[in-house]
This record gives sequence, structure tokens and C-alpha cells, in this order.
Amino acid sequence: MAKKSIIDSIEQKIARLIEQHDRLKMQAAELQAQRDKLQAQNRELTNRLAEAERRISSLELSEGLAGNSADRKQAKARVNRLMREIDRCIALLNK
Repeated sequence: MAKKSIIDSIEQKIARLIEQHDRLKMQAAELQAQRDKLQAQNRELTNRLAEAERRISSLELSEGLAGNSADRKQAKARVNRLMREIDRCIALLNK
């Protein structure tokens, strides 16, 4: 009789382990789906941020060219830096 109760106890524990395994598998799948969704959202927000930064840069440059003399000097300096960088890139491509 004692062997039967031990076997029953082991069977119950195995059944609980199987249920817990199935539950954890489902939870892992849900978490992976949530992770994928958050990664996609993160990529979208990163792209939007980069686009907004480009737009801000363009607006600052255009305002600098149209603004007072100090802003114009900064804008011209930035344009000159960009031109030098472009020239360096062209030189590297020509090598």
C-alpha cells in the first residue's frame, strides 16, 4: 500500500510539472511576441527620431542663413565643415 501512495504522489508531481511546463511555455511565447512588438516599435521610434533630428538640422541651417549675422556665420561655418567632409569622402572614394 505504501508503494501505491508513493507512485500516486510521484504521478501527481509529474502532472503538476507538466502543467507548469505548459504554462511557462505559453508565457514564454507571449513574452517573445511582446518583445518582437516592442522591438518593432523601438525601430519605428528610432527612425522617427532620426528624421526629426534631420529636419531640425535643416531648419537650423535655413534659419541660420536667413537670420542675423551671428547665425549666418555659424551656418556658413557648418556648410564649410560639411563641404570639407564631402570632399574627404569623395577623395576616399577615388582611391
